[in-house]
Amino acid sequence: MTPKRILVVDDEEMIVNLCWQALKNEGYDVVPASSGEEAVRLAFAEKFDMAITDMLMPGIDGLETFLTIREKQRELIGVLITGHGTLDTAIQAMTHGFSGFIRKPFTSLELIQGVKDAFQKAALAEENTRLKTLIPLYRLGEKFITSESKQEVFKGLIETIVHQIGVQRVSVMLYDEGEGCLRIVAATGIKEEIVNKVRIKPGEKIAGRVFQTGAALILNGGPEDNPNFASFLKSKNIVAAISFPLKARDKTLGVLNISKVGQGVPFSEADIEMLSVICGQAVMALENLRIMEERAEKVRMRTLFEQYVAPEVAEVLISQGKNPLEVGEIKEITVLFADIRNFTPLVQRLPLETLRDFLNDFFSLLTEVIFKFKGTLDKFMGDAVLAFFGSPISISKPEQAAVNSAIMMHNMFGELKEAWTAEKQVLSHVGLGIGISSGEMFLGNLGSQKRFDYTVIGTDVNLAQRLASEAASGEILITESVKSQLGQQFCVTQESSRLLKGLEKPICVFSITGEPQ
Repeated sequence: MTPKRILVVDDEEMIVNLCWQALKNEGYDVVPASSGEEAVRLAFAEKFDMAITDMLMPGIDGLETFLTIREKQRELIGVLITGHGTLDTAIQAMTHGFSGFIRKPFTSLELIQGVKDAFQKAALAEENTRLKTLIPLYRLGEKFITSESKQEVFKGLIETIVHQIGVQRVSVMLYDEGEGCLRIVAATGIKEEIVNKVRIKPGEKIAGRVFQTGAALILNGGPEDNPNFASFLKSKNIVAAISFPLKARDKTLGVLNISKVGQGVPFSEADIEMLSVICGQAVMALENLRIMEERAEKVRMRTLFEQYVAPEVAEVLISQGKNPLEVGEIKEITVLFADIRNFTPLVQRLPLETLRDFLNDFFSLLTEVIFKFKGTLDKFMGDAVLAFFGSPISISKPEQAAVNSAIMMHNMFGELKEAWTAEKQVLSHVGLGIGISSGEMFLGNLGSQKRFDYTVIGTDVNLAQRLASEAASGEILITESVKSQLGQQFCVTQESSRLLKGLEKPICVFSITGEPQ
Protein backbone atom coordinates (compact mmCIF):
# COMPACT_ATOMS: atom_id res chain seq x y z
CA MET A 1 0.00 0.00 0.00
CA THR A 2 1.37 3.45 -0.98
CA PRO A 3 2.08 5.58 2.14
CA LYS A 4 0.18 8.83 2.61
CA ARG A 5 2.18 11.88 1.52
CA ILE A 6 2.25 14.79 3.96
CA LEU A 7 3.63 18.29 3.27
CA VAL A 8 4.88 19.99 6.50
CA VAL A 9 5.14 23.81 6.28
CA ASP A 10 6.68 25.89 9.11
CA ASP A 11 9.34 28.59 9.31
CA GLU A 12 10.66 27.05 12.56
CA GLU A 13 13.19 24.33 11.71
CA MET A 14 12.65 22.59 15.07
CA ILE A 15 8.91 22.17 14.40
CA VAL A 16 9.58 20.87 10.90
CA ASN A 17 12.13 18.33 12.19
CA LEU A 18 9.79 17.17 14.97
CA CYS A 19 6.96 16.59 12.50
CA TRP A 20 9.24 14.93 9.97
CA GLN A 21 10.66 12.43 12.50
CA ALA A 22 7.38 11.58 14.25
CA LEU A 23 5.38 11.08 11.06
CA LYS A 24 8.19 9.22 9.32
CA ASN A 25 8.21 6.69 12.16
CA GLU A 26 4.46 6.17 11.58
CA GLY A 27 5.05 5.22 7.95
CA TYR A 28 4.08 8.49 6.29
CA ASP A 29 6.00 9.97 3.36
CA VAL A 30 6.92 13.45 4.67
CA VAL A 31 8.15 16.42 2.62
CA PRO A 32 9.32 19.57 4.54
CA ALA A 33 8.94 23.22 3.46
CA SER A 34 10.22 26.30 5.33
CA SER A 35 7.80 28.83 3.82
CA GLY A 36 4.44 29.14 2.17
CA GLU A 37 6.05 30.02 -1.14
CA GLU A 38 8.18 26.87 -1.10
CA ALA A 39 5.15 24.75 -0.17
CA VAL A 40 3.16 26.10 -3.12
CA ARG A 41 6.03 25.34 -5.52
CA LEU A 42 6.27 21.78 -4.21
CA ALA A 43 2.50 21.23 -4.40
CA PHE A 44 2.40 22.42 -8.00
CA ALA A 45 5.00 19.79 -8.88
CA GLU A 46 3.93 16.89 -6.63
CA LYS A 47 0.70 15.46 -5.25
CA PHE A 48 0.04 15.32 -1.49
CA ASP A 49 -2.67 13.81 0.70
CA MET A 50 -2.25 16.29 3.58
CA ALA A 51 -0.66 19.66 4.32
CA ILE A 52 0.34 20.56 7.91
CA THR A 53 1.01 24.29 8.00
CA ASP A 54 1.80 26.90 10.64
CA MET A 55 -0.71 29.73 10.99
CA LEU A 56 1.73 32.64 11.10
CA MET A 57 4.72 32.68 8.74
CA PRO A 58 6.65 35.40 6.91
CA GLY A 59 5.23 36.06 3.44
CA ILE A 60 2.28 33.81 2.70
CA ASP A 61 0.58 32.72 5.93
CA GLY A 62 -0.76 29.23 6.60
CA LEU A 63 -4.35 29.90 5.54
CA GLU A 64 -3.37 31.41 2.18
CA THR A 65 -0.83 28.64 1.59
CA PHE A 66 -3.42 25.93 2.13
CA LEU A 67 -6.08 27.63 -0.01
CA THR A 68 -3.61 28.22 -2.86
CA ILE A 69 -2.50 24.59 -2.87
CA ARG A 70 -6.08 23.34 -2.62
CA GLU A 71 -7.06 25.15 -5.79
CA LYS A 72 -4.77 22.68 -7.55
CA GLN A 73 -5.32 19.65 -5.34
CA ARG A 74 -9.01 19.61 -4.40
CA GLU A 75 -8.77 16.54 -2.18
CA LEU A 76 -5.95 17.88 -0.01
CA ILE A 77 -6.57 17.53 3.74
CA GLY A 78 -5.36 20.39 5.96
CA VAL A 79 -4.10 20.53 9.56
CA LEU A 80 -3.37 23.97 11.04
CA ILE A 81 -0.61 24.55 13.65
CA THR A 82 -0.80 27.71 15.77
CA GLY A 83 0.42 29.14 19.04
CA HIS A 84 -2.78 31.16 19.38
CA GLY A 85 -5.24 28.43 20.25
CA THR A 86 -8.41 30.45 20.59
CA LEU A 87 -11.92 29.42 19.60
CA ASP A 88 -11.97 32.07 16.89
CA THR A 89 -8.81 30.61 15.36
CA ALA A 90 -10.28 27.12 15.34
CA ILE A 91 -13.49 28.35 13.71
CA GLN A 92 -11.49 30.25 11.08
CA ALA A 93 -9.48 27.12 10.29
CA MET A 94 -12.56 24.94 9.88
CA THR A 95 -14.23 27.60 7.74
CA HIS A 96 -11.28 27.53 5.34
CA GLY A 97 -11.49 23.75 4.96
CA PHE A 98 -8.97 22.48 7.52
CA SER A 99 -9.81 19.10 9.02
CA GLY A 100 -7.53 19.37 12.05
CA PHE A 101 -6.19 21.91 14.51
CA ILE A 102 -3.02 21.49 16.67
CA ARG A 103 -1.94 24.04 19.27
CA LYS A 104 1.72 24.75 20.06
CA PRO A 105 3.59 23.42 21.89
CA PHE A 106 2.70 19.79 21.07
CA THR A 107 4.26 16.38 21.54
CA SER A 108 4.90 13.71 18.93
CA LEU A 109 1.93 11.72 20.21
CA GLU A 110 -0.37 14.75 20.00
CA LEU A 111 0.82 15.38 16.44
CA ILE A 112 0.26 11.77 15.35
CA GLN A 113 -3.19 11.65 16.94
CA GLY A 114 -4.10 14.97 15.33
CA VAL A 115 -3.06 13.68 11.89
CA LYS A 116 -5.03 10.44 12.33
CA ASP A 117 -8.10 12.36 13.50
CA ALA A 118 -7.85 14.68 10.50
CA PHE A 119 -7.63 11.76 8.05
CA GLN A 120 -10.62 10.09 9.73
CA LYS A 121 -12.68 13.28 9.79
CA ALA A 122 -11.93 13.96 6.12
CA ALA A 123 -12.92 10.39 5.21
CA LEU A 124 -16.24 10.73 7.06
CA ALA A 125 -16.93 14.10 5.44
CA GLU A 126 -16.17 12.66 2.01
CA GLU A 127 -18.45 9.69 2.66
CA ASN A 128 -21.30 11.95 3.78
CA THR A 129 -20.86 14.15 0.73
CA ARG A 130 -20.74 11.10 -1.49
CA LEU A 131 -23.95 9.68 -0.04
CA LYS A 132 -25.77 13.01 -0.30
CA THR A 133 -24.73 13.21 -3.93
CA LEU A 134 -25.24 9.59 -4.91
CA ILE A 135 -28.67 8.98 -3.37
CA PRO A 136 -30.38 11.43 -5.78
CA LEU A 137 -28.31 9.98 -8.62
CA TYR A 138 -29.60 6.48 -7.99
CA ARG A 139 -33.11 7.84 -8.36
CA LEU A 140 -32.13 8.90 -11.86
CA GLY A 141 -32.19 5.21 -12.72
CA GLU A 142 -35.98 5.40 -12.98
CA LYS A 143 -35.65 8.19 -15.53
CA PHE A 144 -33.10 6.30 -17.62
CA ILE A 145 -34.84 2.93 -17.47
CA THR A 146 -38.13 4.39 -18.76
CA SER A 147 -36.43 5.90 -21.82
CA GLU A 148 -37.97 4.68 -25.06
CA SER A 149 -35.03 5.44 -27.37
CA LYS A 150 -31.25 5.72 -27.35
CA GLN A 151 -31.42 9.45 -28.05
CA GLU A 152 -33.64 9.88 -25.00
CA VAL A 153 -31.00 8.10 -22.90
CA PHE A 154 -28.19 10.23 -24.37
CA LYS A 155 -30.15 13.42 -23.71
CA GLY A 156 -30.79 12.45 -20.09
CA LEU A 157 -27.15 11.45 -19.63
CA ILE A 158 -25.82 14.78 -20.90
CA GLU A 159 -28.33 16.87 -18.93
CA THR A 160 -27.53 15.00 -15.72
CA ILE A 161 -23.76 15.39 -16.13
CA VAL A 162 -24.00 19.11 -16.92
CA HIS A 163 -26.19 19.64 -13.85
CA GLN A 164 -24.30 17.43 -11.39
CA ILE A 165 -20.69 18.11 -12.39
CA GLY A 166 -20.92 21.56 -13.95
CA VAL A 167 -19.13 21.19 -17.28
CA GLN A 168 -19.45 23.09 -20.54
CA ARG A 169 -18.66 20.32 -23.00
CA VAL A 170 -19.95 16.76 -23.10
CA SER A 171 -19.76 14.20 -25.88
CA VAL A 172 -21.02 10.62 -25.98
CA MET A 173 -19.09 8.37 -28.36
CA LEU A 174 -20.13 4.83 -29.31
CA TYR A 175 -18.10 2.28 -31.22
CA ASP A 176 -19.38 1.75 -34.76
CA GLU A 177 -18.50 -1.81 -35.72
CA GLY A 178 -19.20 -1.12 -39.38
CA GLU A 179 -16.68 1.73 -39.56
CA GLY A 180 -14.36 0.29 -36.91
CA CYS A 181 -14.16 3.57 -34.99
CA LEU A 182 -15.74 5.74 -32.30
CA ARG A 183 -18.41 8.24 -33.44
CA ILE A 184 -20.12 11.04 -31.52
CA VAL A 185 -23.80 10.16 -31.10
CA ALA A 186 -24.76 13.04 -28.79
CA ALA A 187 -23.03 16.18 -27.53
CA THR A 188 -23.38 19.64 -26.02
CA GLY A 189 -20.99 22.59 -26.31
CA ILE A 190 -19.45 21.20 -29.51
CA LYS A 191 -20.03 22.49 -33.05
CA GLU A 192 -22.22 20.28 -35.21
CA GLU A 193 -19.64 20.00 -37.99
CA ILE A 194 -17.13 18.62 -35.48
CA VAL A 195 -19.71 16.16 -34.15
CA ASN A 196 -20.37 14.87 -37.67
CA LYS A 197 -16.70 14.76 -38.64
CA VAL A 198 -14.98 13.10 -35.68
CA ARG A 199 -13.92 9.47 -36.16
CA ILE A 200 -11.45 7.93 -33.69
CA LYS A 201 -10.04 4.44 -33.97
CA PRO A 202 -9.33 2.34 -30.84
CA GLY A 203 -5.97 3.39 -29.38
CA GLU A 204 -5.98 6.81 -31.06
CA LYS A 205 -5.95 10.01 -29.02
CA ILE A 206 -7.51 10.13 -25.57
CA ALA A 207 -10.94 8.65 -26.33
CA GLY A 208 -9.44 5.82 -28.37
CA ARG A 209 -6.98 5.02 -25.58
CA VAL A 210 -9.72 4.96 -22.94
CA PHE A 211 -11.92 2.78 -25.18
CA GLN A 212 -9.03 0.37 -25.73
CA THR A 213 -7.92 0.13 -22.09
CA GLY A 214 -11.33 0.48 -20.43
CA ALA A 215 -9.79 2.82 -17.82
CA ALA A 216 -10.86 6.43 -17.16
CA LEU A 217 -8.40 9.27 -17.72
CA ILE A 218 -8.35 12.59 -15.80
CA LEU A 219 -6.45 15.66 -17.01
CA ASN A 220 -6.22 18.63 -14.63
CA GLY A 221 -3.15 20.36 -16.02
CA GLY A 222 -1.06 19.30 -13.03
CA PRO A 223 1.97 17.09 -12.44
CA GLU A 224 -0.25 14.05 -11.97
CA ASP A 225 -1.45 14.22 -15.59
CA ASN A 226 -0.37 11.54 -18.04
CA PRO A 227 2.52 13.20 -19.94
CA ASN A 228 1.34 11.61 -23.19
CA PHE A 229 -1.84 13.69 -23.09
CA ALA A 230 -0.80 16.81 -21.13
CA SER A 231 -0.61 18.87 -24.34
CA PHE A 232 -4.31 18.27 -24.94
CA LEU A 233 -5.31 20.86 -22.33
CA LYS A 234 -2.93 23.52 -23.62
CA SER A 235 -4.02 23.26 -27.24
CA LYS A 236 -7.78 23.24 -26.68
CA ASN A 237 -8.27 25.98 -24.06
CA ILE A 238 -9.49 23.23 -21.76
CA VAL A 239 -8.58 23.53 -18.08
CA ALA A 240 -9.74 20.05 -17.04
CA ALA A 241 -11.06 16.97 -18.80
CA ILE A 242 -12.22 13.42 -18.13
CA SER A 243 -12.61 10.60 -20.62
CA PHE A 244 -14.71 7.80 -19.13
CA PRO A 245 -15.42 4.33 -20.60
CA LEU A 246 -19.04 3.26 -21.11
CA LYS A 247 -18.96 -0.40 -20.13
CA ALA A 248 -21.61 -3.10 -20.16
CA ARG A 249 -20.26 -6.04 -18.17
CA ASP A 250 -16.88 -6.82 -19.75
CA LYS A 251 -17.54 -5.01 -23.04
CA THR A 252 -16.75 -1.35 -23.64
CA LEU A 253 -19.52 0.24 -25.72
CA GLY A 254 -17.99 3.68 -26.07
CA VAL A 255 -16.56 6.69 -24.24
CA LEU A 256 -17.99 9.73 -22.44
CA ASN A 257 -15.88 12.91 -22.68
CA ILE A 258 -16.41 15.92 -20.40
CA SER A 259 -14.35 19.11 -20.11
CA LYS A 260 -14.22 22.52 -18.47
CA VAL A 261 -13.32 25.45 -20.70
CA GLY A 262 -11.67 28.75 -19.73
CA GLN A 263 -11.75 28.33 -15.96
CA GLY A 264 -12.93 25.97 -13.28
CA VAL A 265 -11.78 23.77 -10.43
CA PRO A 266 -9.94 20.54 -11.28
CA PHE A 267 -11.75 17.22 -11.41
CA SER A 268 -11.39 14.80 -8.50
CA GLU A 269 -11.88 11.12 -7.79
CA ALA A 270 -15.33 12.04 -6.47
CA ASP A 271 -16.22 13.19 -9.99
CA ILE A 272 -15.07 9.84 -11.36
CA GLU A 273 -17.27 8.06 -8.83
CA MET A 274 -20.23 10.22 -9.78
CA LEU A 275 -19.62 9.53 -13.47
CA SER A 276 -19.45 5.83 -12.68
CA VAL A 277 -22.94 5.91 -11.18
CA ILE A 278 -24.48 8.11 -13.88
CA CYS A 279 -22.89 6.25 -16.77
CA GLY A 280 -23.66 2.89 -15.20
CA GLN A 281 -27.35 3.72 -15.13
CA ALA A 282 -27.28 5.08 -18.68
CA VAL A 283 -25.55 1.94 -19.96
CA MET A 284 -28.12 -0.23 -18.18
CA ALA A 285 -30.85 1.72 -19.97
CA LEU A 286 -29.07 1.26 -23.32
CA GLU A 287 -28.70 -2.47 -22.69
CA ASN A 288 -32.35 -2.67 -21.72
CA LEU A 289 -33.32 -1.00 -25.01
CA ARG A 290 -31.01 -3.34 -26.92
CA ILE A 291 -32.58 -6.41 -25.31
CA MET A 292 -36.09 -5.15 -26.04
CA GLU A 293 -35.14 -4.44 -29.67
CA GLU A 294 -33.62 -7.90 -30.02
CA ARG A 295 -36.72 -9.51 -28.55
CA ALA A 296 -38.97 -7.52 -30.87
CA GLU A 297 -36.82 -8.48 -33.85
CA LYS A 298 -36.88 -12.14 -32.83
CA VAL A 299 -40.65 -12.06 -32.53
CA ARG A 300 -40.87 -10.43 -35.96
CA MET A 301 -38.48 -12.97 -37.50
CA ARG A 302 -40.18 -15.90 -35.77
CA THR A 303 -43.57 -14.73 -37.03
CA LEU A 304 -42.11 -14.44 -40.51
CA PHE A 305 -40.31 -17.78 -40.52
CA GLU A 306 -43.18 -19.72 -38.96
CA GLN A 307 -45.20 -18.93 -42.06
CA TYR A 308 -42.81 -21.23 -43.92
CA VAL A 309 -41.25 -23.58 -41.40
CA ALA A 310 -42.03 -25.53 -38.24
CA PRO A 311 -41.55 -23.58 -34.97
CA GLU A 312 -38.38 -25.53 -34.11
CA VAL A 313 -36.95 -24.71 -37.55
CA ALA A 314 -37.75 -21.04 -37.03
CA GLU A 315 -35.90 -21.14 -33.69
CA VAL A 316 -32.79 -22.57 -35.37
CA LEU A 317 -32.79 -19.84 -38.00
CA ILE A 318 -33.30 -17.08 -35.45
CA SER A 319 -30.61 -18.43 -33.10
CA GLN A 320 -28.01 -18.08 -35.86
CA GLY A 321 -28.13 -14.35 -35.21
CA LYS A 322 -27.47 -13.41 -38.84
CA ASN A 323 -28.89 -10.74 -41.08
CA PRO A 324 -31.86 -12.51 -42.72
CA LEU A 325 -30.56 -11.67 -46.19
CA GLU A 326 -27.22 -13.27 -45.32
CA VAL A 327 -28.80 -16.63 -44.42
CA GLY A 328 -27.92 -19.03 -47.25
CA GLU A 329 -25.71 -21.99 -48.20
CA ILE A 330 -25.33 -24.90 -50.61
CA LYS A 331 -26.82 -28.07 -49.08
CA GLU A 332 -27.90 -31.61 -49.95
CA ILE A 333 -31.69 -31.35 -49.69
CA THR A 334 -34.75 -33.42 -50.58
CA VAL A 335 -37.56 -31.51 -52.28
CA LEU A 336 -41.28 -32.41 -52.42
CA PHE A 337 -43.75 -30.82 -54.81
CA ALA A 338 -47.48 -31.54 -54.44
CA ASP A 339 -49.96 -30.42 -57.12
CA ILE A 340 -53.76 -30.75 -57.29
CA ARG A 341 -54.93 -32.59 -60.43
CA ASN A 342 -57.92 -31.28 -62.44
CA PHE A 343 -58.09 -28.09 -60.40
CA THR A 344 -58.28 -25.57 -63.27
CA PRO A 345 -61.88 -26.46 -64.30
CA LEU A 346 -63.02 -25.83 -60.74
CA VAL A 347 -62.20 -22.15 -61.07
CA GLN A 348 -65.02 -21.84 -63.60
CA ARG A 349 -67.53 -24.02 -61.74
CA LEU A 350 -67.18 -22.97 -58.08
CA PRO A 351 -67.56 -19.59 -56.33
CA LEU A 352 -64.23 -18.00 -55.45
CA GLU A 353 -65.10 -18.06 -51.74
CA THR A 354 -65.60 -21.85 -51.94
CA LEU A 355 -62.29 -22.29 -53.77
CA ARG A 356 -60.59 -20.21 -51.12
CA ASP A 357 -62.02 -22.31 -48.29
CA PHE A 358 -61.08 -25.57 -50.03
CA LEU A 359 -57.50 -24.40 -50.69
CA ASN A 360 -57.15 -23.20 -47.09
CA ASP A 361 -58.16 -26.67 -45.86
CA PHE A 362 -55.79 -28.26 -48.39
CA PHE A 363 -52.83 -26.09 -47.43
CA SER A 364 -53.50 -26.55 -43.70
CA LEU A 365 -53.51 -30.32 -44.20
CA LEU A 366 -50.21 -30.34 -46.11
CA THR A 367 -48.56 -27.90 -43.69
CA GLU A 368 -49.45 -30.15 -40.75
CA VAL A 369 -47.92 -33.17 -42.49
CA ILE A 370 -44.74 -31.32 -43.55
CA PHE A 371 -44.12 -30.03 -40.03
CA LYS A 372 -44.83 -33.49 -38.56
CA PHE A 373 -41.85 -34.90 -40.48
CA LYS A 374 -39.54 -31.94 -39.65
CA GLY A 375 -39.85 -30.46 -43.11
CA THR A 376 -39.90 -26.84 -44.20
CA LEU A 377 -42.78 -25.30 -46.12
CA ASP A 378 -41.23 -23.24 -48.89
CA LYS A 379 -44.28 -21.70 -50.52
CA PHE A 380 -47.84 -22.10 -51.77
CA MET A 381 -48.06 -21.80 -55.55
CA GLY A 382 -51.67 -21.50 -56.66
CA ASP A 383 -52.93 -25.07 -56.19
CA ALA A 384 -49.50 -26.52 -55.36
CA VAL A 385 -47.08 -26.73 -52.44
CA LEU A 386 -43.27 -26.81 -52.37
CA ALA A 387 -41.53 -28.27 -49.30
CA PHE A 388 -38.05 -29.57 -48.47
CA PHE A 389 -36.38 -31.84 -45.92
CA GLY A 390 -32.89 -32.13 -44.41
CA SER A 391 -32.16 -28.50 -43.60
CA PRO A 392 -32.05 -26.18 -41.71
CA ILE A 393 -32.91 -28.86 -39.14
CA SER A 394 -30.79 -31.88 -39.88
CA ILE A 395 -32.60 -35.24 -39.99
CA SER A 396 -30.94 -38.59 -40.55
CA LYS A 397 -33.03 -39.74 -43.55
CA PRO A 398 -34.61 -36.78 -45.35
CA GLU A 399 -35.58 -38.90 -48.40
CA GLN A 400 -37.61 -41.26 -46.19
CA ALA A 401 -39.18 -38.29 -44.39
CA ALA A 402 -40.27 -36.82 -47.74
CA VAL A 403 -41.78 -40.12 -48.94
CA ASN A 404 -43.56 -40.67 -45.61
CA SER A 405 -44.96 -37.15 -45.92
CA ALA A 406 -46.16 -37.85 -49.46
CA ILE A 407 -47.93 -41.06 -48.41
CA MET A 408 -49.65 -39.31 -45.48
CA MET A 409 -50.61 -36.40 -47.74
CA HIS A 410 -52.38 -38.78 -50.12
CA ASN A 411 -54.23 -40.48 -47.27
CA MET A 412 -55.34 -37.21 -45.66
CA PHE A 413 -56.15 -35.64 -49.01
CA GLY A 414 -58.49 -38.56 -49.68
CA GLU A 415 -60.34 -37.81 -46.43
CA LEU A 416 -60.47 -34.11 -47.27
CA LYS A 417 -61.79 -34.82 -50.76
CA GLU A 418 -64.49 -37.12 -49.40
CA ALA A 419 -65.66 -34.52 -46.90
CA TRP A 420 -65.86 -31.76 -49.50
CA THR A 421 -67.46 -33.95 -52.18
CA ALA A 422 -70.43 -34.48 -49.87
CA GLU A 423 -71.20 -30.78 -50.36
CA LYS A 424 -69.66 -30.08 -53.77
CA GLN A 425 -69.84 -33.07 -56.12
CA VAL A 426 -67.59 -31.35 -58.63
CA LEU A 427 -64.66 -31.85 -56.24
CA SER A 428 -64.86 -35.61 -56.80
CA HIS A 429 -62.73 -35.12 -59.91
CA VAL A 430 -59.72 -33.59 -58.15
CA GLY A 431 -56.65 -35.57 -57.20
CA LEU A 432 -53.13 -35.08 -55.89
CA GLY A 433 -49.87 -35.71 -57.71
CA ILE A 434 -46.52 -35.58 -55.90
CA GLY A 435 -42.94 -35.41 -57.17
CA ILE A 436 -39.81 -35.86 -55.02
CA SER A 437 -36.16 -35.26 -55.90
CA SER A 438 -32.93 -34.69 -53.98
CA GLY A 439 -29.54 -33.18 -54.64
CA GLU A 440 -27.30 -30.19 -54.09
CA MET A 441 -29.09 -26.85 -54.09
CA PHE A 442 -29.02 -23.36 -52.59
CA LEU A 443 -31.04 -22.86 -49.42
CA GLY A 444 -31.49 -19.40 -47.97
CA ASN A 445 -33.18 -16.03 -48.14
CA LEU A 446 -33.69 -14.31 -51.48
CA GLY A 447 -35.17 -10.87 -52.03
CA SER A 448 -34.75 -7.37 -50.68
CA GLN A 449 -34.76 -5.77 -47.24
CA LYS A 450 -38.49 -5.10 -47.64
CA ARG A 451 -39.48 -8.54 -48.94
CA PHE A 452 -37.63 -11.83 -49.02
CA ASP A 453 -38.38 -15.56 -49.09
CA TYR A 454 -36.61 -18.45 -47.40
CA THR A 455 -36.43 -20.85 -50.34
CA VAL A 456 -34.49 -23.44 -52.34
CA ILE A 457 -33.03 -23.08 -55.83
CA GLY A 458 -31.55 -25.80 -57.98
CA THR A 459 -32.09 -28.34 -60.76
CA ASP A 460 -33.73 -30.83 -58.41
CA VAL A 461 -36.34 -28.26 -57.41
CA ASN A 462 -37.38 -28.09 -61.06
CA LEU A 463 -37.29 -31.90 -61.32
CA ALA A 464 -39.68 -32.30 -58.40
CA GLN A 465 -42.07 -29.80 -59.95
CA ARG A 466 -41.95 -31.55 -63.34
CA LEU A 467 -42.53 -34.96 -61.72
CA ALA A 468 -45.55 -33.61 -59.83
CA SER A 469 -46.96 -32.38 -63.15
CA GLU A 470 -46.35 -35.84 -64.69
CA ALA A 471 -47.82 -37.74 -61.72
CA ALA A 472 -51.34 -39.06 -62.03
CA SER A 473 -53.86 -38.55 -59.25
CA GLY A 474 -52.71 -40.52 -56.19
CA GLU A 475 -49.22 -41.11 -57.65
CA ILE A 476 -45.84 -40.36 -56.05
CA LEU A 477 -42.95 -40.08 -58.52
CA ILE A 478 -39.33 -39.94 -57.35
CA THR A 479 -35.91 -39.58 -58.96
CA GLU A 480 -33.11 -42.13 -58.81
CA SER A 481 -31.24 -40.04 -56.22
CA VAL A 482 -34.20 -40.41 -53.85
CA LYS A 483 -34.74 -44.11 -54.61
CA SER A 484 -31.08 -44.90 -53.82
CA GLN A 485 -31.55 -43.67 -50.23
CA LEU A 486 -34.77 -45.53 -49.44
CA GLY A 487 -33.36 -49.03 -49.18
CA GLN A 488 -36.07 -51.66 -48.69
CA GLN A 489 -38.36 -49.46 -46.62
CA PHE A 490 -40.90 -48.81 -49.39
CA CYS A 491 -42.51 -50.56 -52.36
CA VAL A 492 -40.79 -48.91 -55.32
CA THR A 493 -41.54 -49.55 -59.01
CA GLN A 494 -39.34 -48.39 -61.85
CA GLU A 495 -41.23 -46.44 -64.47
CA SER A 496 -40.18 -45.79 -68.04
CA SER A 497 -37.58 -43.09 -68.54
CA ARG A 498 -39.09 -39.70 -69.16
CA LEU A 499 -37.91 -36.57 -70.94
CA LEU A 500 -39.16 -33.84 -68.67
CA LYS A 501 -39.76 -30.29 -69.82
CA GLY A 502 -36.59 -28.21 -69.74
CA LEU A 503 -34.22 -31.22 -69.73
CA GLU A 504 -32.02 -32.35 -72.61
CA LYS A 505 -31.99 -36.06 -71.70
CA PRO A 506 -34.54 -38.52 -70.29
CA ILE A 507 -34.20 -39.44 -66.61
CA CYS A 508 -35.01 -42.58 -64.66
CA VAL A 509 -38.27 -42.27 -62.78
CA PHE A 510 -39.65 -44.45 -59.96
CA SER A 511 -42.99 -44.55 -58.21
CA ILE A 512 -43.96 -45.36 -54.64
CA THR A 513 -46.59 -48.08 -54.85
CA GLY A 514 -47.08 -49.06 -51.24
CA GLU A 515 -46.88 -48.16 -47.57
CA PRO A 516 -43.62 -48.65 -45.63
CA GLN A 517 -42.97 -52.36 -45.01
